[in-house]
Amino acid sequence: MKKIFFIAAAISAAATFQACQTADKKSSTTKDSVAGDTTMVNGVHTTGAESTATGLDEEGGTFLRKASVGGIMEIEAAKIALTNSTNAEIKGFAQQMITDHTKANKELKELALKKKVITPDGLPADEQIHLDAMKKMKGVDFDKHYIAMMVTDHEKTVKLFEDGKQNRDSELKSWATSTLSTIEAHTTKAKAIALNIK
Repeated sequence: MKKIFFIAAAISAAATFQACQTADKKSSTTKDSVAGDTTMVNGVHTTGAESTATGLDEEGGTFLRKASVGGIMEIEAAKIALTNSTNAEIKGFAQQMITDHTKANKELKELALKKKVITPDGLPADEQIHLDAMKKMKGVDFDKHYIAMMVTDHEKTVKLFEDGKQNRDSELKSWATSTLSTIEAHTTKAKAIALNIK
């Protein structure tokens, strides 16, 4: 009788162990498929599942990366404008870009770090080539190019931030909403300056 009991217990234990193994595999597979891509944050391997735990989805991560590149571009272009433009209005606008986008970029970096999203610290090659070409422009040619670029870039950025406002993460949503009003003000100002450049 004892033998039968032990055999039954052994079979039951083996079946339970097998079921656990299968459940772990399924759990692992599900987690990976939900996670999407895998990233390194401060040397630590993190998955999208961990990002989801902080409330940030893939769209949120993409938004932060695009906004980061846009902010860096605005600052770098503005630095060139301070050097290459002779127009006081353009220079004033460029200084405002540096002030506002430096603040926004700092806030973005803090949010991205909290949400375990890696954002770029520099520009893609094509953007850098564009800036290098701008450095060779002077006077009215530069002013026209720069302010037209500011109008176009800010219109695109407004759309990006309007999408950011729809994100399910409350912190990202709040930051995108508050920053959007600044970007809209930049767009309005850039369009007004564009009308004055002959």
